[in-house]
Amino acid sequence: VSHLDIEGTKGVAEREIEGGIEVVDFQLPAVLTTDKGLNEPRYPALKGIMAAKKKPLDIKPVQPGAGALAIAALTPPPERKEGRIVGEGAGAVGELVRLLREEAKVL
Repeated sequence: VSHLDIEGTKGVAEREIEGGIEVVDFQLPAVLTTDKGLNEPRYPALKGIMAAKKKPLDIKPVQPGAGALAIAALTPPPERKEGRIVGEGAGAVGELVRLLREEAKVL
C-alpha cells in the first residue's frame, strides 16, 4: 500500500503495480501491508527532546494474565531413516541414480 484513506467503516488503498496504480476499496477491520513511501517520519526538535527528559515517568506494576494460547496436542516428529554412503567419486554416480529412481522414487 502506498496511499491509504479511511472514512468510517470503509477504506481505500492504492498500491503500485506494473504499469500503474491499483485502487482497492475495503471494509474495516482489515489487514494491510505498506511501502516505505506511505508515511514521512517526524523528527523531534531539540526543544521537544529536552522537555521529554524533564517529564516524570509513571511506572505501573504489571499483572500477568491468562494466556490466550492453548496447546491441543504435542507430538514429536517422525524418526528419520539412517543415511547411507553409496560410494566415492564418479564410480558411485550410477548406483546413486539407481537408488534415487528405484528406492526413493524421486527421479
